[in-house]
Amino acid sequence: MKSLRKDQCVLEYNPAYPPALKVASGETFQLETPSILTYIADFPHKVTVPVTGPVFVEGAHPGAALKTDVVKIDLNAGEGVIVAIPGKGAFGDRILKPEYKVVRYDKKYAYFSNNIKLPLRPMVGKIGVAPLDRGINCNTPGPHGGNMDITDITDGASVYFPVFIEGALFAAGDVHAVMADGESEVSAVETESILTLRCEVVDNLKLTHPLVVNKNDIMTVGEGRNLEEAYHIALDDMAVMLRKDLNLSFVDATMLVSQAADIKVNQIVNPLVGVRVTFPRALLPSNSMFSRKK
Repeated sequence: MKSLRKDQCVLEYNPAYPPALKVASGETFQLETPSILTYIADFPHKVTVPVTGPVFVEGAHPGAALKTDVVKIDLNAGEGVIVAIPGKGAFGDRILKPEYKVVRYDKKYAYFSNNIKLPLRPMVGKIGVAPLDRGINCNTPGPHGGNMDITDITDGASVYFPVFIEGALFAAGDVHAVMADGESEVSAVETESILTLRCEVVDNLKLTHPLVVNKNDIMTVGEGRNLEEAYHIALDDMAVMLRKDLNLSFVDATMLVSQAADIKVNQIVNPLVGVRVTFPRALLPSNSMFSRKK
């Protein structure tokens, strides 16, 4: 299986970067990912976690979508780190100095303290493709994906991205052992991993922003300078999808969203905040690409 090491990484999603790996559409490959834990000796001077890649996917072209299956997340460090940084996150104005806590984990739990153990919840924080005409720091989410910090991007999930350039130039990293929606304090249990992934070109799907799909739900994703900007993008994309798949009027689509689609906060700590709107796949018709009935 083709793979990249954790030192084969970049700090931007950038269309000018040469690919570090080439894979065929539908081919399974592995990415070893670094984390804040990798660079903890340089904390707090080095806190931007790079992404492993870029990966050129043969056949990916502008106007298509790139489906990325998260086949497996292998946490391989046995420990992670939680950091606190003055001025960062919802509590940043009360954090007086940079601090970090090393957290041990096993196959089931992360041990926050002697008497607090958290169920392990591995997820991929940064995942995306290169934008069209500029580099975007991998700390920032956007239509290309990037630092979305969506807790649902875990084993068995699929993420669909709009493709902006030939080959897509996919990259991923910033894996977490545990994180709650919002990542409000600014840090998850940041750890190293080996990601097993599969990228496939989808020609009959037009996207403006990523879609996340797991066993039960489909999720539209938005980002913005504030939550209102972010949720408008995610809600509008969900309404557009439901109008098409269920043959609804715009008003009926908005009514259905209000009854069946949950708004969830991805994170409030990155340069742009993120929101996802989650809709049950069981309510989609059998002819939908994302129907659970298939």
